[in-house]
Amino acid sequence: MMFEPQHIVCAVDLSIHTGVVLRWGEWLARIFNARLTVFHAVNVSQQDPFPGTTMFERSGQLACLMSAARRQVAAAAAPFEKIDACQVTAGDPVETLAAFSRDVSVDLVVAASHGLSGIQRVLLGTVVERLARQLEGPLLVVRVAEDRPPDHLGFKRIVVACDSPTEPAETLGCAVALARRAEARLFLLHAMALPVMADLLDPTDGPYGEVQARLQKRVRQRLGAMMAGQGVDPAAARIDLRPGPAPEILLDYIREVQADLAVVGVRARRRLKKFILGSTTEAVLRHAPCAILTVPGAAAAGLDIKAL
Repeated sequence: MMFEPQHIVCAVDLSIHTGVVLRWGEWLARIFNARLTVFHAVNVSQQDPFPGTTMFERSGQLACLMSAARRQVAAAAAPFEKIDACQVTAGDPVETLAAFSRDVSVDLVVAASHGLSGIQRVLLGTVVERLARQLEGPLLVVRVAEDRPPDHLGFKRIVVACDSPTEPAETLGCAVALARRAEARLFLLHAMALPVMADLLDPTDGPYGEVQARLQKRVRQRLGAMMAGQGVDPAAARIDLRPGPAPEILLDYIREVQADLAVVGVRARRRLKKFILGSTTEAVLRHAPCAILTVPGAAAAGLDIKAL
């Protein structure tokens, strides 16, 4: 899969971080030569205890809220030359954005994470996680600081979690496209359980250590073939296998290589037409110190060790 977004949407909440999201959206629109739309949903449930009722709408409150939001969005978008359109609607921010993305064929959504934790996350910090579950396309979550804008735009080190539950072609394709446009280096990480796939090894294949060494070699070769299939220059990429649980290993690895983007997959739940984050993706969304790109994919496991 080659990732070439033609329509990018910046999801803004009109907080002090709106400008950061728009700056990232404009940068992406420039490097991909894509259309850029600003999206804002007026969450009427926060304004009225009975949102959507006839009384609320006839009172004129909704019209006033929508008019004020349009003025704020237009003012925020004014300094950015690449913005093509602004869309303001009323309703739940996640559900309305997901519907809008399907209706107008959005290829990438950009949103901000405010870094909430603890009880704040339980009450307020679930928007980006809900977006990752409901959007049918990739979601770029940029980290924002309370006291300053980002030091720079772009990516220099991109980590790909190749053992995510989505198809490797989905996550890797997006990462490769971004790395090429941003001139970034790729880091492929596969976390191997401890002991390494012990339940899949046949003791008659040889000494335990030798069998595991062969298995790790085959995994590395498979990852190398995946990279070659995407046309990645081996000199511009690095492949690492680390023993241990994937969430902890991936977060440590992101900090170790000082990554500014982590690309993780989201599993498709076909019957319900929804997506499942998985423990690794959830941990990265909540705790990674860098931007995160979530990529919806297929229901099959990303790297089938049994097939190696």
